[in-house]
Amino acid sequence: MKIILVLLETQWIIRLMFAYTLTDEQNLHTSLLTGYNRDLRPGYDRNKPLGINASFYLFSINDFDLNTGKFTITGVFLLNWNDERLSWNPATYNQGNTTSIPQKKIWLPNFINVNPFKDIKGLGSDLITVDVDYSGLCSWYAVQAFEVICDPDVTKYPFDTQYCALKFFIWGYDKTAVNLYFESSRVILTLYSENGIWEITDSTTHKQLHFHGNEEFVVGFHLKRRTDYYIASLILPISSISLLLGFVFLLPAESGERVGFATTILLSTVVYLTIIQGKLPEASEPNMSILGYILVSYVLSGTILVVFVIISLRIQNSPCDKPIPGIFVRFVVCCRRKRKMVDVKDIDSKSTIFKEDEDSQVTWKDVGTYFDLVCFFISVIQFMVTVTVYFSLVCA
Repeated sequence: MKIILVLLETQWIIRLMFAYTLTDEQNLHTSLLTGYNRDLRPGYDRNKPLGINASFYLFSINDFDLNTGKFTITGVFLLNWNDERLSWNPATYNQGNTTSIPQKKIWLPNFINVNPFKDIKGLGSDLITVDVDYSGLCSWYAVQAFEVICDPDVTKYPFDTQYCALKFFIWGYDKTAVNLYFESSRVILTLYSENGIWEITDSTTHKQLHFHGNEEFVVGFHLKRRTDYYIASLILPISSISLLLGFVFLLPAESGERVGFATTILLSTVVYLTIIQGKLPEASEPNMSILGYILVSYVLSGTILVVFVIISLRIQNSPCDKPIPGIFVRFVVCCRRKRKMVDVKDIDSKSTIFKEDEDSQVTWKDVGTYFDLVCFFISVIQFMVTVTVYFSLVCA
């Protein structure tokens, strides 16, 4: 036990004797930065490119405005490279192995975002430091909020998927001078906080040749919209309202509420169309939203139904002494035959005969009643076809 205590005490004394102090780090900075030219890239052999290892960590998706195409995220670039001018012998500075140097005092790769939403600016800020170890290995954690342009495709809104990318150049250096490569082919999401609207289905980090022949560094995100909110607050309400349009023909004509009911439903559809148009970009490329076309079809069909309601009321309120055109009479007789079939049992077989209605028994009210039934069935069929077409297109 005494031996162990003696060893621990000896180790503690040695650490105090060779502790890395503020004076040591100050002397280290003075030695490293004296005569250091931050305008020259590292590398004694100028015929070999400087290798830079890059990784991108995503923190959060802040915003994606479909109207302006502004995609905003917060993340950090981790860039590693060797600068031989910043190497030292740890024994000279009481075993000091690492230090931090403000980024404005040493050479940095001029990482420029080339698809910004506003101003073009470089990576990092004067508040950020670079970690340097005794071998000259520099580690730059460039934390930043990135605002870039992302052209949205709202064809399948709100079941849409988007691809947004951050694009960078190392300004002033070509691939013969600086060779950057990504450590991972995907964005690292270990620090990511989930977004309530968008889900990241995939990501990519890669290099590609720009049309000028320069290398472009891309950090891309494949996004999928979370649709639960939109189904509950948009799709189901507008579908229910549109389905109600057909039921106006089941209201008694004597109630006097038909036109008001149909107009209210039509105005509700127009309000939803206005809400959706406020969320979608005004551009028509690459395509307009399918949902926009569906809502326009709902508005047009609602307008036609209001006209049919007025026509139906005019028919049912026509004077009794006004002659009924023959086509209307045949229409009513045909509908009656389909509804009043009488089965007659025979000894050998069953046969179906129709009970004929006299043309003289057809009134304007009968014409209006069957006209309402036909309009109701057409409206329901049209609604079902529209919904089926919409979901088949967005799910394709």
